[in-house]
Amino acid sequence: MSFTLQEGPNPLRPYYIPPSVGLPQDPISNSTGTGINSKHGPSTPSTTNFGSSARDILSDLDYTEYLSESSPSAAELLKGLADQALWKYTSVLLAQPFEVAKTILQCHAAPGALAASAAEDMKRRPRSSPHKLDLRRPDSLVDVLSQLWQKEGGWGVWKGANTSFVYSILHKTIESWSRSLLSALLNVPDPGLVAGAGVGGLDIVDSPYPLASLGIAVAAAGLAGLFLAPLDMVRTRLILTPTAHHPRGMLASLRSLAQLTCPLSLLPITLLTSTIPSLISSSTPLFLRSRLGIDPVLTPTTYSISTFISSSIELFIRLPLETVLRRGQMSASVPRSTSTGEYVQSDTVVDIGAYKGVVGTMWHIVREEGGGQAMTTGTGGALAVTRVRARRKGQGVEGLWRGWRVGMWGLVGVWGAAALGSTGGKGGEF
Repeated sequence: MSFTLQEGPNPLRPYYIPPSVGLPQDPISNSTGTGINSKHGPSTPSTTNFGSSARDILSDLDYTEYLSESSPSAAELLKGLADQALWKYTSVLLAQPFEVAKTILQCHAAPGALAASAAEDMKRRPRSSPHKLDLRRPDSLVDVLSQLWQKEGGWGVWKGANTSFVYSILHKTIESWSRSLLSALLNVPDPGLVAGAGVGGLDIVDSPYPLASLGIAVAAAGLAGLFLAPLDMVRTRLILTPTAHHPRGMLASLRSLAQLTCPLSLLPITLLTSTIPSLISSSTPLFLRSRLGIDPVLTPTTYSISTFISSSIELFIRLPLETVLRRGQMSASVPRSTSTGEYVQSDTVVDIGAYKGVVGTMWHIVREEGGGQAMTTGTGGALAVTRVRARRKGQGVEGLWRGWRVGMWGLVGVWGAAALGSTGGKGGEF
């Protein structure tokens, strides 16, 4: 006697309901036919039934309970990229006037510096130019912005905004790609994927090889700085030349450069400017958490204050290097005429200070460039007192930190927003 599912439920299990998924059981009567046909190989109808049954099983499975979010579509991906690009471009537009004023102050030769060293150049060039800024104070951002607005309008205040936007996008992309490549070659986890964002976007304390991850992060920053050195030179030149000066386009300015690689004279200062800030920002979380025991979760206030102090130290180390770099870029980026191919001396909004190498430029700014009047007292007897006004050369160490106020404003704004948002001091870029 054969029993099949078509005969009804089992009397011993009257309330049993067979599952709706799974392979349906063939009647036993078909088993004999299958056994006979098995001598000649598998039959086609059984294969067809198995395929249709598999499709029925997959159609009955529901993955919505296991997948919290569905995969984004191509339109959603494009919309996300457009939103990020718009946000980044807006951030660049807001910060560009202060970046323009800071760059002009860093490259501006202090009054009195041209009297002896550039007397011949002043004779060859007109003494007054309609585009020159008459800066009364060498550290006033407001003075620079007001004069730029009067002479060149809004275009002068936002000079080089598009180039700055492209530079920021390419720098982040190339740095991330270089970091991933070096991590794969050295068999070390990518520092950007190990943990959450730290002070400078990296927190390598959870890496199995923290020192190797730190070296990879610093090397990637240096490679990105060297690769984008020509674009950085173009951005500096666009900021320091009048808006009437041509070429003003990014690609045309790149074609006018002598070479599309980093000049050898700028190689040391470019590496220092790119690597030292990355070294400080990437090593700060490692030092705070592994050496001092300051954790962003357990001690968020102390960690936030410590990261702010670290960012301030990084700012005051970076500014003198940036000053030297900007002057070196102006000395090395003399453009060529697209028609004749000859080098032409372009007009600038301020007189550019000299570039004499890393240490030489710093020494020149501190001890030789510009100067003020100092009072000295001499005695010529018991009652005779003579006062001699002697000229003290150089600007002092404060000449290396022009534009530090705008940097501190940015740090305070980021730190305050992070503190209000309770993110433990992990703010984004200004």
